[in-house]
Amino acid sequence: MFERCDFILGAGDSIIIVVPKQLPRAETYTVSVCDENIKFRAGYDDIASVDYNDREVFKRIINNTQIGLVEFEGDDFPPSITQVAYVEVRRAMS
Repeated sequence: MFERCDFILGAGDSIIIVVPKQLPRAETYTVSVCDENIKFRAGYDDIASVDYNDREVFKRIINNTQIGLVEFEGDDFPPSITQVAYVEVRRAMS
């Protein structure tokens, strides 16, 4: 669905993810994150996977149980968060 996203960092550990598409309608959204990749799910469906390399972004995401998403396709930036996703943390097994 998309291969990139952006982040808005606020005070403290606040963070919002900006996605470049309107998400498919679902009852729940999940952001599954490890230190190199973010996977997005709408309900039980995987909809996107984005690689990134930013320890600050990772730290902020894992410090939240839910995260705001803004769907922005390039016209007018929405004045508020458009969806909320649950945060799932994936850790590598040694």
